[in-house]
Amino acid sequence: MIGDNSIIENNVVIYRNSKIGKNTFISSGVIIGSEGFGFAKQGSKWIQISHLGKVVIGNDVSIGANSCIDRGTIEDTVISDNVIIDNSVHIAHNVFIGERTAIAAKVGIAGSSIIGADCQIGGMTGIFGHLKITDNVILSPKSNVYRDVKKPGTYSSIFPLIDHFNWKKISILISKLDKIKFF
Repeated sequence: MIGDNSIIENNVVIYRNSKIGKNTFISSGVIIGSEGFGFAKQGSKWIQISHLGKVVIGNDVSIGANSCIDRGTIEDTVISDNVIIDNSVHIAHNVFIGERTAIAAKVGIAGSSIIGADCQIGGMTGIFGHLKITDNVILSPKSNVYRDVKKPGTYSSIFPLIDHFNWKKISILISKLDKIKFF
C-alpha cells in the first residue's frame, strides 16, 4: 500500500507486506521489505529464518538512494512520521525509528533496536541490535553504540582499529577512566 502524493524513483524494490504513508519520497535503488539477516545454526549449516513481519513507513518520510529497510521477523519494522534517511543506510528487521529522527549516510542499525523521537544519527554510526535509544539523542559520526542510551544528550565514540586482544584490555581501562583521578 502506498499513500497519496508519495514519490518513488526508478529502481526501487518494494516487497509484499510493506506500507508506505503519504507524502513520502523514496530515492533510486532503495529496497523496502527484504528479508533481514536472520539465521540459526543447525549442526554445521545455517538455516534462514522466515521473516513474517512488515515494513511500515509513516507520512512525510524521505529515504535516500540505495538504502535498505528489512521487514520484521514477527514484529514490524517501523519508520515513524517525518523521519529523514540519507543514502546507503541499512535498517534491519524489527527496528523502530521515532518521529522526526534524522539518519545520515552509511548508518547501520541492527535488528530489534528502538530509536526514539527527535534523534540525530551521524554518518557511519553503527548501532548494535536489541538496544534502546531514548528521545533527543545526538550520535556523532562514526559512533559505535553497544549499550542502551537512556538520557538525552550528545554522544561520541571513535577509536582506531587494533587487534582484539589489546582492545579487550583497553576497553576495560576506558570504562574506568571517569573514576581515575589524574591530578
